[in-house]
Amino acid sequence: MLSLLRRLKSRVLGLGSASYEDGMDHELGFWRRALADQGKRWDKGAFAFRTDPEAAFHQQHRDFIGSSAAADRTSLRVLDVGAGPLTTLGKKWPGRTLEIVAVDCLAESFDQVLGELGIVPPVRTTKAFGEELSATFAKDSFDFVASANAIDHSRDPMKCVAEMVEVVKPGCVVFLWHYRNEAVREGFAGMHQWNFDEEGGDLVVTGRDRRPRSCRAELAGIATVECLRDGKSGEAVAAVIRKRA
Repeated sequence: MLSLLRRLKSRVLGLGSASYEDGMDHELGFWRRALADQGKRWDKGAFAFRTDPEAAFHQQHRDFIGSSAAADRTSLRVLDVGAGPLTTLGKKWPGRTLEIVAVDCLAESFDQVLGELGIVPPVRTTKAFGEELSATFAKDSFDFVASANAIDHSRDPMKCVAEMVEVVKPGCVVFLWHYRNEAVREGFAGMHQWNFDEEGGDLVVTGRDRRPRSCRAELAGIATVECLRDGKSGEAVAAVIRKRA
């Protein structure tokens, strides 16, 4: 209860008094509630998709791969960073073999939640920090890397982006989809410490100090960055980062 009150105070006053650790507890609590009734109070469609081993690989993701150096590869290794207990990635693509790797810093706790609820995930999330991907995986080892509504909750999102580019293969794509300016909206509470936004086609990250960090500038010479506002009212940003061949 005390943790909840601190988060509410942070949202109303913008003080950011809830700790990052409180945010992790909140994240686990959210997933425990969301999955307890097979998504009925959360999102039944999302629950069904994420737990279906036959779920189709998203067309948008196929298109990104089709426009990359991986276009003609029939065996693809794909990474989901900050996947939560159940990856959002589809599992099947006719004519292609997919190896889906899902990672999250809270993987061990998510495993406990899934075990309590009797849920067996089609792809089990393993523990890895977005800021340390190259310590877990070899350089140039994935054909496609994605992260959805996740790395803005990390301790250092720009380090996560750099690490994602490090482990994707040359000429291939890192795709990010995140809500805009979540830290401001959440009062810098808990894990909500970073804002993602689009400026001039660039992905820009700001923290408490409001100092903008340009994804294009930080990846100059390594990758190209194209970012746009997404969603019905532009409430999200989608960034396509292509590692130079």
